[in-house]
Amino acid sequence: MVSLTSYGHRIATVFAAIESIGEGSVRPRRLILWLAHDDLDAGIPRLLRDLQRRGLEVHGCDDFGAHKKYYPYATRWRDPEVPVVTADDDVLYPHRWLETLLERHREYPRSTIGYRGEVMRFLDDGSVAPYRTWGLSTTSRPDIRLVLNGVGGVLYPFAVLDEACRYGTRFLDECPRGDDLWLHRAALRSGFSPRQVFDTPVHHPAVPGSQRTALMATNVLDGNDEQVRRTYSEVDLERLRGSTTS
Repeated sequence: MVSLTSYGHRIATVFAAIESIGEGSVRPRRLILWLAHDDLDAGIPRLLRDLQRRGLEVHGCDDFGAHKKYYPYATRWRDPEVPVVTADDDVLYPHRWLETLLERHREYPRSTIGYRGEVMRFLDDGSVAPYRTWGLSTTSRPDIRLVLNGVGGVLYPFAVLDEACRYGTRFLDECPRGDDLWLHRAALRSGFSPRQVFDTPVHHPAVPGSQRTALMATNVLDGNDEQVRRTYSEVDLERLRGSTTS
């Protein structure tokens, strides 16, 4: 099952990301696009309507920001045996994108799996280092400090989403733009180890004309450090500090 969300002007170009997923070597059992009710009420572009006739599901939900890509699904449908793969709306995914994620899931069922991510760092005094200093992972070994980056696509066993949803919509106050952080904490607390697909992080090409917003820049400059502080408990951080993997 693949789930993604879009919003505003990006809804006009999300069809390209969806097409790239649908044309992959393995097609998802379900492919769901989540739109905030206001965006859905504004009307679905013709190209998305065409994709609906070919199997795309488009559902409306409350505006949970980036958390729309998993939260409505995990709270509306429960299928513990089926992992959920999240995708972004402005990326062209390669032919074996989903096939490779599923292969790794079969090898490592107790891992969350993605194509790229940053490794959380700690300073000498034990505090979390500024987010901008976290480096990209350069190993496919499991690492509980690895925060998988949703832009590349991430596979989550359903138990991780279950844990993420235990706290309702608290993410709107504590981590509104940091779905990657919220889901990393859920993996940590549910006993799943993040893992990168390859030793080298993969950067998928962007959808032409998608006009990727400055969300990532905002998070790096003044958002993610505060979200980290609000998201992780001292118990979480103590476990992460004690990790010897890197």
